[in-house]
Amino acid sequence: MLKRQTVNLAKAALLLHTIKADKNRLDLVLELQRFLVRRIVQGERRIVRINQCAVRLKRTLKRDRLAKEDAKRVKASLARCADLGEQLRHLLFVWRCFGDGIAATYQDKYALKHLYYDAHYNVKESPGFLSGKIGFRREWKLLRKGIQMGVPVVLADLTNIVRHGDLCALAGRDPLPVEVKSSGNRNARTARQFAQLSELAEFYANDGATSFRGTPNVRREALRLSEVNHFEAANACVTEALQQQFATVQPEPGLRYLAMRTDNLDDRRLGEFVGPSVLAHVLTPSTDWLPAYPFTLSLHPHNLVPFLQHHVAMLVLVDLAYLKALFTGHGVHATIMMDGFHAIQLCQDPTDLYPGVIRVSHQKFGRVAGEFQSLAWFAEETARAMIHVTQHDTSTAARQGSLADSDVTPWEIPPDWYRVRDCF
Repeated sequence: MLKRQTVNLAKAALLLHTIKADKNRLDLVLELQRFLVRRIVQGERRIVRINQCAVRLKRTLKRDRLAKEDAKRVKASLARCADLGEQLRHLLFVWRCFGDGIAATYQDKYALKHLYYDAHYNVKESPGFLSGKIGFRREWKLLRKGIQMGVPVVLADLTNIVRHGDLCALAGRDPLPVEVKSSGNRNARTARQFAQLSELAEFYANDGATSFRGTPNVRREALRLSEVNHFEAANACVTEALQQQFATVQPEPGLRYLAMRTDNLDDRRLGEFVGPSVLAHVLTPSTDWLPAYPFTLSLHPHNLVPFLQHHVAMLVLVDLAYLKALFTGHGVHATIMMDGFHAIQLCQDPTDLYPGVIRVSHQKFGRVAGEFQSLAWFAEETARAMIHVTQHDTSTAARQGSLADSDVTPWEIPPDWYRVRDCF
């Protein structure tokens, strides 16, 4: 499916990276969104036709007394419909990744991630179909009006990450989701929508809240160190792999990027780089990437299109033993958990957690790979965050929290935190 979209993918990539290079090109912000609307509506209409075909095939199986071979062919057609529908839904995700790129060009990724979750900190349901949406014309009119006034605005339905509101203004310190209603009618659903928007606005304005999405005493902390990323090293690795079949780059100790062309995949060379303490993170253009910095921005256009079309495979290798040593150098004890939710537990003293302990989520640790972050920077920034939590909460008997990006919340230490085992 994606292999047939080379020209369209290249156009979207070039438009997005032109906007990234010159944020004043709001005319291209509008042009890219117009392009995405056409691509998404086209894909949605194909999905509708495929679903209708599947319904007819199922009806045939139930209603008609088919011969064995005929029934087998109908079932095979149903399987093809399901596969094609899944490919089309993935294509819609990819188009919305370019919308994510617009949002992340103007807004901080850590601020945008709050628009990805619902009131209970679950991933908010994905947008419905754009085609036939009541109120779309009004949303598009307001989008154009905002851009004419010099404000970068993105349609929420053109992104994967903005799941609150219909439009999102991107010019301020934080994103501003806006709900567009063509009717004055109110019900329980609209009341929930406005309540969530109000909660988000207060959280952004106050850099925290006494209660946020069911969690008490949440505060938003700025990074203590300027983030370090190896975007150029990662892109150089992909470029070389496209030319030479295989490439590897080690931007710093403990961190390595590998890229391989998939037309003649040979993974035997991986053995020399993989060891018992090395975690291999395979990068794929999938929803697992969310809510990290979008790959549509981190990869250059000439690398992005082959990556999207699976012409090149990318891996990020992290030496967890070296990572532990980095934490030790900052006076922090690290336990590598990898339990499906938490990646690392950090403390000052593993026998007494009250002087300070936090856990790093898989999502946050995954940013090292997905955002090509520096491993040394990640270790120092996270260690400083833990120490800051300890110092900030000296008046609290239990100083324990969950480090999910930059949000920290203290509560009583669960007993099983003392029994945590290192995955080594």
